[in-house]
Formats: sequence, structure tokens, C-alpha cells
Amino acid sequence: MTMGGSTHFSVFLLVAIILLCSSSKTVNATCYGKEKQALMDFKKDLKDPFGRLLSWIHDIDCCKWEGVVCSNRSGRVIQLHLQSPVRKIDDFGDQEISALSGKISHSLQNLTHLRYLDLSLNDFSGIPIPSFFGSLRSLRYLNLSGAGFQGMVPYQLGNLSSLRTLSIGGDPSYLQVDNLQWLAGLSNLEHLDMSGVNLRTASNWLEVINTIPSLVEIHLSSCHLDLISHHLGRDTFVFHANFSSLTVLDLSRNFFGYVVPRWIFSLTALASLHLSDNSFEGPLPRGPWNLTSLQHLDLSVNYLNGSLPDELIHLNNLISLDLSVNQFEGSLEGIWNWSSLASLDLSVNNFATFLPSQLSTLTSLISLALGNNHFRGSIPSSIANISNLQYLGVSNNNLSSSLPSEVFTSKDLITLGASSNRLNGPIPSAVGNCTKLERLLLHNNALSGSIPSNLGRCTQLKELWLNDNAVSGSIPSNLGRCTQLKELWLGDNALSGSIPSNLGKLSSLEFWDVSHNKLTGTLPESLGQLSKLEELRIYDNLMEGIMSESPLDNLTALRYFYASENSLTLKVSASWTPRAQFETLALSSRKLGPQFPAWIRSQKFLGDLNLSFAGISDTIPPWLFNSSLISIDLSHNQIHGGISHILCEVKNEYHDLYYLDLGENSLSGEIPNCWMNYPNLYHINLNSNNFTGSIPRSLFYLEDLHYLGLGNNSLTGPITFDFVNHE
Repeated sequence: MTMGGSTHFSVFLLVAIILLCSSSKTVNATCYGKEKQALMDFKKDLKDPFGRLLSWIHDIDCCKWEGVVCSNRSGRVIQLHLQSPVRKIDDFGDQEISALSGKISHSLQNLTHLRYLDLSLNDFSGIPIPSFFGSLRSLRYLNLSGAGFQGMVPYQLGNLSSLRTLSIGGDPSYLQVDNLQWLAGLSNLEHLDMSGVNLRTASNWLEVINTIPSLVEIHLSSCHLDLISHHLGRDTFVFHANFSSLTVLDLSRNFFGYVVPRWIFSLTALASLHLSDNSFEGPLPRGPWNLTSLQHLDLSVNYLNGSLPDELIHLNNLISLDLSVNQFEGSLEGIWNWSSLASLDLSVNNFATFLPSQLSTLTSLISLALGNNHFRGSIPSSIANISNLQYLGVSNNNLSSSLPSEVFTSKDLITLGASSNRLNGPIPSAVGNCTKLERLLLHNNALSGSIPSNLGRCTQLKELWLNDNAVSGSIPSNLGRCTQLKELWLGDNALSGSIPSNLGKLSSLEFWDVSHNKLTGTLPESLGQLSKLEELRIYDNLMEGIMSESPLDNLTALRYFYASENSLTLKVSASWTPRAQFETLALSSRKLGPQFPAWIRSQKFLGDLNLSFAGISDTIPPWLFNSSLISIDLSHNQIHGGISHILCEVKNEYHDLYYLDLGENSLSGEIPNCWMNYPNLYHINLNSNNFTGSIPRSLFYLEDLHYLGLGNNSLTGPITFDFVNHE
């Protein structure tokens, strides 16, 4: 063959190869018949209340079924994606899972080319993991986590020598393993997650896992591991770890109860280390730490103490560090080495130093949690240089001075928590610069001055806690612009003036507290626009005037209403029935009389009722003690008549009443002798009435009674004084 012919033949051969390869990619093979039947048999044993397998019918190619992936070339089933997706959040805030349940058919054994099987987050109601899964030799990925399996994990899983990912267990898990030797057969395993599996008796877990050098991730959280190894005991310093590829190690929520094992500090490839809630104690080990790749370290919820060692300070690649809920102390010198740190949590420790100005060098910080320590001094103004900061928590320390306005120059600030310190001075107006602020927690300090009006620029604000300070002035109407506010805490201050009607625009508000202030005026009609409001506290103010039923009619979500110690008058029609169902009504000092409020009878879930000082000069209605009330205060009124028929003829079978105050009224007749029907009572006040007769013996069978007030009546018998702490 000539050279030209050879060239033409080579070109022809190359084109043929390209066409062949191209055509092989476009082959759309149909489902293999035997495997289709296997899947149909598998479906028969499943319960599918959400119809996730509706496409699994004979008339449709099984390669087009939901969750089924076939090989384009052979039509063999190679993947089953049957994990349960999270559908939505229900009314209680929980995630709804569209779970499969039932049994798992042995027909899956016929899927001999299956490489990927995911049954996670389903509900197989306590059946064991099928041992025949060990015959699916082509499997590379197996995920059974959170699927409701129980019992012993089958050792046959050790036959899956091609497996790269094994994920079982979940939270909660009722699986257990008594010996992990079978795991050594998974020589190619890269990702191991047995979180929640009970490994208490698998004393060889560390030695077995150490024989799999291919491991990249190990997740053994909540596995009941009580020592780092039963065989090694506490002498773990001689153990040589063979995890050269390991990047993630999670041993959190176990029961090691000793020092952090030395071998962990030799894992040079480790990027993420989670050791929280393990009862580790004492100081962190000194000596060489070869964790040169570490980015995420969690040692929270232990008993670690002492100062931060230099070895920790020199981990220059850290992105997140959580040392919270320990007993660390000493200084924070050297932490500026963590230039890449985005999240730092040192809360709930024993740090008692001043906050160093060098915190400002941690310019990558997004979250800084320093609360519940003993930090002194003030918040350094240089912290404003952390321009990306979203969360700053310094609550419950011994900080003093005013809050520096520079703190609020971070436009990315989302949460600022500085409660329970000794901060004083005014709230800086620069807070209005933090337009992304969602949570501002400055309660329990000594802050003074007025609430900055430009706080209304923080339209993303969801929680504002300014209670327990010395803030004065009026409530700025601009707060009405914060329409995403869910919680507004302004109680225990010196606020004055009336409540601005503009606050009726807070359409997301669920909790509102302005108690213990000097507010005047009445409640604005716009209050009725707060359709999501669940709790309202306006007690102990100087409010007065008439409040009609119209704003209350629209507060259908209101459950807790505290309006005592004001001079407000609630004026409603005789036939009025509120649309809300209250659980607590505290209306002391509000003018409600002279008749007993009939609308209270419509309250089916009312547990706490306070109508003291309410100007009532009526008899107690017989239906009152048939309700669900557990606390009743009708003291300091002009209520008259007897109480025997009310207490003794009650038809409420639960009798959960524990607090009863009828003192300072004009009640008369004999004190009833049916107190044994109210076994939970611990406080009874009948002082200053016109009761006659003797003291009934049934009063002294109330085992939990701590206070009995019978003074200033016309009783006969040997005991006519207050009976306190009777035992």
C-alpha cells in the first residue's frame, strides 16, 4: 500500500472510530425486562402514600421511571434515587417527609449492575437492614441513613468491596454493631457515616477503620463510644493513625471522658474536626500539632480548661473555631494569626480579660460569639474594621462604658447581642447604618437616652431587645417601617408619651412588651392591624382612657394579654364575644365592672385570669369554676354573695386550680367544705371578706398548700389567722 493510501486508510479509520464513539453516546437503550419486573416486585411491598412511584407502571420504560437511572448503553439499572425529599414545613415548624415504608423485596438482588442505592429519610418502621444488600457487588454508593431501620447491621455489607460511600444510621438511630471487623472488607471506602449507630460493644472500631487508608470522611457522631479504643485504653499516644487521606473526622457526642487523643493531631490532611460533647477534660495537649490543613475545629461542650495553647493559635488556615461551653481562661493574645477565620465562638467559658483591640485584625469574621464569660472593659471601637461582620454576641459579661457607634458602621451586621453587661450611655444613632440588621439584643444594661429614630432604616429587623435599661423619651414612629419585626421588647425602661399609631404597620409582630414604663394615652385603634400578635404586655404604665372592642376583635392570634396596673377602661357591648381565645388575661386595675365580664365565658383555653381592682360589684358566675382556669385572682373588688354552690357543685372533672385569690371583697356565708376536690391548690386567699362559721377541715388535706389566708372574717373555731407553709 502506498503512503497516500495508508494516509487515506488512517483518516477513514479515525472517522469510523469517532462515529462509533459518537453513536455509542446517543444509544437510548430500553429497560432490561428482568430488572423491570424486579422493580415492580419491589414496589408491591412498599407503601407510597404520597404517590412518588406513580410513574412505575408496565406501560412506561422503567428507565424513565422516577428515581431510576439506566445505563445508556446496556439499559441496565445502575442507580436508584429513592431518598425521601423534604416536602414543606408543617404548622408546628417541623419538616414533612414524603416517606416510603413497608418491606424491601428480595427482588432487588436481580439488579446485578446497581451502583447507587439511596433509601435515606424513609420510614421502614424498625425492620432490619436486609442482609442480601451484601450481594449487590457492583454497589459504590449506599445510603440508608434516617430510614427507620433497626437491629444489628448485617456483616454481609463487608462483601461490597467496590463501595465508595456507606451511610447508615441517622438521628435517631436504633441500629447497632457488636463487631466492626466486616468493615475491613470495604477496601475502597472513602466516605463512612455511621452516626447514631450504637458501637458500644464494637471495641475494635478504631483498629478496623485504621485498615482503610482510602477513607476521606469519617462520621461517628453519637455512637456511644466511651473510650477512644477499648484495646488501647487510655494509652493512645502510641497509636499510629493510617489516615493519610482523611479530610473530615466527626467523633462528636460520645463519651470519651479523657484528654483529646494524641493521634488526631498527626492528621496532616484533616480539614474538618468535630469533637464536641465528649466529656474531654483538662487542658489541650501541648507539643506538635501537624494539623496544617485544618479549617474547621469544634471542641464545644466539654470540660477543657486552661489557656489557649500556642499550637492552636498557630493554626493559620482556620475558617471556623468553636470552643464554647468549656472552662477556658486566660488572654486572647495571638488570635490575630487567624486571618482567615469567619466564625469564632468562645461563649460560655471563663475568659476574664479585656477584649483586645486586635480583634479588628480578624477582617474575615462573619460571626463573633463571646457571650457568657467575664470579659471586662468596653467593646473596642476598632471592631468596626470587621466590615463583613453579621453576628456580634457579647452578652452576659462584665463590659461597661457605652456602646461605640463605630460598631454600627458594618453594613453587613445581622445580629448584635450585647445584653446583660454594664453598658451605659445612649444607644448610638449609627445603628441606623446597619440596614441589614435582623437581631439587636441590648437588654439588661444601663443604656440611657432615647431610641434612635433612624432605627427605622433597619427594615430587615426581626428582633429588637431594649428591655431592662434606662431608655427614655418616646417610642419613635419610624419603628413602624420595620415591618418584619416579630419581637419588640421595650419593657422596664422610662419611656413616656403615647404609643404611636404608626406601629400598627408592624404586620409581622408576634410579641410586644412595653411594660414597666411611663407611657400615657390609650391604645391606638391601629393596634387591631397586628393580626399575628400572640402576646401583648402593656402593664404598669400610666395609660388611661377608653378602649373599645374593635381593635381587640381583629387580634385573632392574641393568646396572652397583660394590661394590669393602668387606668384603662374596656368598654364593650353586653353581647360581645372576642374572636381571640386567650390563655392568659391579666386585666388588674382596668375598669371592667360593675358586672362580671360575661364574654370571659367564651374563653375555652383560659388558664390564668387576673381581674383584681377591676371595679366589679357582682356575684361570681357559677360557670367560672367549670372552665379550664388554673389561676384566679378576683381580689380587691366588691364581689358579694356566697361561694359554696360555686365551688362544690362544679362539674369540671380535672380540678387543676392551683391559685385562688378572693381577698378584699364582700363575700359572705360559710366557707365551703369541698376543698378536697381541688388537690393542686397551693395558694388560697379569702382575707377581708364577711365569711362566717367554722374553718372547714377539708382545707387541711391539701398537701401542696403553702398559703391560706382567712383573716378579717367572722369565723369561729380555734384557727382564725393566715396559715402559711402548712405541712
